[in-house]
Amino acid sequence: MGVHEYLIYGLDHYIAIQEQLHHITLPLAYPTAIMLDEAATQLVNTGRAQASPQIQFPGGGMFSRLSREDRIQTLSALENLAFDLYLLPSPFQNNGGLIKHVIDALNRFAMFGYYSEWPAYGTTRLYPPDDRRLEFFPWGWQQVGYPGVSLGYRDFRGMLIEYEEVKAKEVD
Repeated sequence: MGVHEYLIYGLDHYIAIQEQLHHITLPLAYPTAIMLDEAATQLVNTGRAQASPQIQFPGGGMFSRLSREDRIQTLSALENLAFDLYLLPSPFQNNGGLIKHVIDALNRFAMFGYYSEWPAYGTTRLYPPDDRRLEFFPWGWQQVGYPGVSLGYRDFRGMLIEYEEVKAKEVD
């Protein structure tokens, strides 16, 4: 499916932060993974979550060792800033606004990656948007009944309004 690839791509390409007078796009996938692991560690250390002794994802951190319920609890606690923000990695350290924005983006990117045409781009999915090509019909489109790309669909676009010409009276 590749939803995780879309999350990584979205975090690295679609979130801009303000630096002085300019907005810059920072790759945030790696710092976000560190933030999730640090938040999960804080939850486990305070007894609010329990880590599995088995490693389900090789190379994964503490967040990947939590149950689904505890992962959601971790995301919720991050969104509510219920952590020591000083212990989080840069650029999240003491930056509650960015934390909330990225947690919201994780939710949205997961939905977009699942229901969009992203998986159907196949080998071109990491290319710039103008260079991507659909390699097959996305199964997410089949699920929701979307008929696919078209040059145009018939749609009601309003009514034709005809105006009568009104002439001004001549002044003597």
